[in-house]
Amino acid sequence: MTIWLDCFAGNPVTGTVVQASDQSPIAGANVLLKNAEGKLLAYGVSDANGQFSIMPPSTSENLTIHVTIMGYRTYSTPLVLDGNPLVIRMEEGAFQLQEVTVKADRIRESGDTITYNVGSFAQKQDRSIGDVLKRMPGIDVANNGKIQYQGIDINKFYIEGNDLLGGKYGIATNGIAYDDIGAVEVMENHQPMQVLRGLSFSDQAAINLKMKNSAKATFLVHGTLGGGWSEQPQGALWQGDIFTMMVTGKYQMITTLKGNNTGLNLSDELLDFTSDKSDEELDGYIALSTPATPNLQRNRSYFNRSWMVSSSHLLKTKNGGEFKAQIDYLNDRVSAQGASTTTYFLESGDQIVLEDKSSLSHRNAVAGKFSYEINEKTYFLNNTLSADFSWNDLTLNTTGSLPNTQSAWMPEYAVSNLLKVIKRFGNNKLVTFTSRNEWNSLPEKLTVTHEGQDYGQKIKQHAFYTDERASLGFVFNKVLLSLEAGVSGYFRNLDTNLFGVDRMDVTETEALTTDYLRVFASPKFEWSYKKLELTLNLPVNLYSYFFSGAMGNRTEFFLSPSLAARFRLTPRMSLTLRGSARRSPASLHDIHDSSILTDYRSFSAGVDDYYTSSGQSLSATYSYRNAPSGIFVMAMGSYGWNKSKFGTVQNVVGDYVFHSYQSQPSDSRNAMAFFNASKTLDFMRGAIGLKGIYSRMENCLLSQGLPTDYRHDSFSLSPSINGNISTCLNWNFRFTWDKSRLKISDMPDRNSNNYIYSGSVTLTPCSLITWTTGGEYYRNQIEAGRYKEMFMLDTKLTFNISKRMEVSASATNLLNRKEYSYTSYGTVSQYERSSKLRGREFLISIYLKK
Repeated sequence: MTIWLDCFAGNPVTGTVVQASDQSPIAGANVLLKNAEGKLLAYGVSDANGQFSIMPPSTSENLTIHVTIMGYRTYSTPLVLDGNPLVIRMEEGAFQLQEVTVKADRIRESGDTITYNVGSFAQKQDRSIGDVLKRMPGIDVANNGKIQYQGIDINKFYIEGNDLLGGKYGIATNGIAYDDIGAVEVMENHQPMQVLRGLSFSDQAAINLKMKNSAKATFLVHGTLGGGWSEQPQGALWQGDIFTMMVTGKYQMITTLKGNNTGLNLSDELLDFTSDKSDEELDGYIALSTPATPNLQRNRSYFNRSWMVSSSHLLKTKNGGEFKAQIDYLNDRVSAQGASTTTYFLESGDQIVLEDKSSLSHRNAVAGKFSYEINEKTYFLNNTLSADFSWNDLTLNTTGSLPNTQSAWMPEYAVSNLLKVIKRFGNNKLVTFTSRNEWNSLPEKLTVTHEGQDYGQKIKQHAFYTDERASLGFVFNKVLLSLEAGVSGYFRNLDTNLFGVDRMDVTETEALTTDYLRVFASPKFEWSYKKLELTLNLPVNLYSYFFSGAMGNRTEFFLSPSLAARFRLTPRMSLTLRGSARRSPASLHDIHDSSILTDYRSFSAGVDDYYTSSGQSLSATYSYRNAPSGIFVMAMGSYGWNKSKFGTVQNVVGDYVFHSYQSQPSDSRNAMAFFNASKTLDFMRGAIGLKGIYSRMENCLLSQGLPTDYRHDSFSLSPSINGNISTCLNWNFRFTWDKSRLKISDMPDRNSNNYIYSGSVTLTPCSLITWTTGGEYYRNQIEAGRYKEMFMLDTKLTFNISKRMEVSASATNLLNRKEYSYTSYGTVSQYERSSKLRGREFLISIYLKK
């Protein structure tokens, strides 16, 4: 049909690109208008909602519309307009790689917002949005689920612009099906509070998940049920989960229930990665060393029986506010077995301790968080009430140099309330009020059984912290001047009781209070001019301490200035320089007279005098991104100096280790460098990346009465690549080299090198079958000239019966490797360890999605 375009001259051609199967929108589709000779006249790309708008030439006729995108058959038809938006229905099918001509299809940028097209990064074996996030350049997802963009932690994780989960976004990344998400938005320099936007700078980014239209305002549910057999530990395997979600304009909900004994760690999903922590936190003293496997995928050695339920709800109110409620419960039972050889490097000769360990831990945890928030351009209000309770017990059996059984009971109780109010008057005045109140309790008990005798440690810690502050800010053109001031109080009780130990010269009992009142003021200067953002902080603190026992009350003054300058060299490139100088108060955790038994052979003595520390630090951060070309680069370096009037002491007496402090000047230095670069490879729908980390720590320790200088260097280099050929074959590979070096005084250097090769290949010969095979190869240096090598191989066969149903059969650790060995370094010590692994396992599971 012939269309005369002068009837709609000046009006754009609009429409929506959707999947033919379920009408869900397709983002990143190329929409082309061509004339009868095939010449391209106009061009557009569909957005995250599948919508496009193209302005055609006013004098052309007989136009044809063409739509192309990877994974779908090319759509081509004469352009027919009836006054209504077009609906382009794309059918899945094979494609030719040479059809992809525009690099911006996969990633688009608009100002400070980067949009990733989920469909162009997803692979056949992916299930959750977290699987796809790991493949997006510029975004890093740690093993525990924490997300970083350009090497910096994100400050918010949104779903359709709403912060449903707070910092516990691991529930979403591991639960939301990737095919319910149309696009992932990264909002750079994100300021979560609208009242501060344009006034207070931020170098953190936020992530926002854009749902497909088909996934909105509907009840989403999917689940997995599986069973199988394991050879170590020998017995039945089971795994199950159900995930439910609803997203509407006024209400959001995610509720999930999971359980397994297959080595999947559920506690990571309940970690809060963006919590606003207070200045004071209680730390426990008892620390039992259980068998561990660093650098190894945790599920390889995680002998567990775990249950988890989490329910999060967000409701928008009529006055523009939102109410959020989040309740979590975790039940975790974990066992581990391993052996270790600990060598303490001493001037008088090395001290060696041999241990074979078997541990069993139980943890029950309940957490609740309830908040109400109003986030407007002139007013911000947030009140958050949270409670966290956990009951933890651990039994550790040890044979070797000093056979014993350790039993530890370590519950934790915490209740807190945080209120924050910000009011903006006109364009040049801000008033802020913040109130924080927290109560914490950490009772601990350690019982050690050795040669029929019991000894151990009882500890009770209780603390209440309150912080009330207000600030006033003025805006003058591009300058924000603010003054924050307030008072805070910390009231802490510590009771220790060392029982059954009467053959050592140690202080057994103590009842101590360490309280303070603080008055503080923090002037802040923020200036923005063209490409420069400058931030100057001058916090001033006056502490009045009140101690029981022999220590006298005292008053201390602290000034800790810091300066940050950010240069936006181009819209895509920035350089940030930071410097600070500080004088810090003592850690109240280390102030006590008694000797505390932290495990069966380690004692920790505190200091009997108040002390302060001081330090300076410098850092530089370079960031570059070219989203249309898929290039992301970030580099950072820092150096710090620290001084204290107390130095650390370590004495090894027989099989026991005593850690304490001594009044002597202590200087330490630390350095760190980080590099992360990634680039999309559009010709094979893949990406390449390179990450490098270097750190150095220098200090001095009083060991066996002798000053001992030591330096610890660590280095890691990790290149990676992923890609695919058509839809039939995709792969990902990563190589990691870790190097650790310990230098002690005039002793020879001690080095450890570890190499990890990991990867997987997925073959999809037809739409019904997906076969994935992969694993890791480890080559760990145990000592000079001696390495331990291990190859772990897995495979999984999936039958894609429909888009709503999958049946899979998997086999892990096919070669039945049962032990992992490695070497690491402590302060002036070396640890050679081996741990028991999960053996060969077979699992059959069914996945259903509504």
